Amino acid sequence: MKKYFIAFISAFVAAAVASILPGILFYGPKQAEFSKLFPGVVNETPDPIFMMISGVSLIILWIISFDKMRVNDFKNGAITGIWFGALTFAFFGFQFMGITNIVSVQFVLTDIFFSSIVGALQGAVIGWSLGKFG
Repeated sequence: MKKYFIAFISAFVAAAVASILPGILFYGPKQAEFSKLFPGVVNETPDPIFMMISGVSLIILWIISFDKMRVNDFKNGAITGIWFGALTFAFFGFQFMGITNIVSVQFVLTDIFFSSIVGALQGAVIGWSLGKFG
C-alpha cells in the first residue's frame, strides 16, 4: 500500500509541475477562447473539483496499470508514460472532435504532444516509486 501512496503523491506533484507551462501558454488561452466562442457551453475556467476528480482517477489508473505491467524504474516509467499520455489524450481529443466542432486537429495534436511530455514525467516517477517502495 505504501508504494501506491508514494507513487500517487509523486505522480500528482509531477503532473502538476509539468502542467504549469502548458497550462499558462496553451490551455488557459484556449479555454478562454473557447469560452468566448461557445458561451454557456465552455467554462471560462475549468471547474477545479471535476478536474481534480478526473486527474486523481487517471493517476490511479496509471499506477495500477504500471504495477500490473511491472514498470518499476525511472526509464521504463518515462517511456510507458509517453505512450500512455499520447494514446490516452489521442483518444480524448479525437473522440471530442468526433462529437463536437469545438477543437481543431492542431489543438488535438498539440494536446497529445503536451500530454506525452507530462506523461513522461508522471510515468517516470510512478515507475521509480513502484520500484523503490514495492
